[in-house]
Amino acid sequence: ENGKNYNADDEAVDGAVNFIKNYDKDQPICLFLGLLFPHVPYGVEEPYYSMIDRKKLPPRIREGECRDKSKMLSLLRNYQKLDDYTEDDWDELRAVYLAMCAKIDDQFKRLCDGLREAGIYDDCAIFFFSDHGDFAGDYGITEKAQSSFEDCLTRVPLLIKPPKGEGIDAGVTDSMTELVDFYATAMDYAGVVPGRTHFGKSL
Repeated sequence: ENGKNYNADDEAVDGAVNFIKNYDKDQPICLFLGLLFPHVPYGVEEPYYSMIDRKKLPPRIREGECRDKSKMLSLLRNYQKLDDYTEDDWDELRAVYLAMCAKIDDQFKRLCDGLREAGIYDDCAIFFFSDHGDFAGDYGITEKAQSSFEDCLTRVPLLIKPPKGEGIDAGVTDSMTELVDFYATAMDYAGVVPGRTHFGKSL
């Protein structure tokens, strides 16, 4: 109501910022924020809801384009029973999903601003990533399926901000990476040799 939706993600981010601003700085800190957005149920408040222009959404992958795909996709379509969704309905669902992503962007900015105010942003290694994407109307279905590896589920963000002065080749890459590589990279930055076998590659 009235654009107010202080959810568990907001609470987690504000708690992290408060911790950052008040810790004694004698020891390094490690924070992990596993936020729920964007996730079902699809819904978001203003100003995020109106940020997405429904007329500029990219084309949706239609059900008829599902040739040579896993049978799982057609089964999910059958179970979800969304046949009565109009293209406007799908556009609204997709726009709300993207608006939920916009709220995450805003929360991430709040966290980075908190690190700057505490004077430690330059010293930090920051990782921003997701565990999966969402069909959000592609193939005529919603949510996710753990055994279906469509691009909309697997091509998720991985952003890394290293400590200032780190010798890196900055920019955007199309290189393949996986969540196991986050673990290897974080261990590498911390100077820790993992005590067990893993299959990640440090980035």
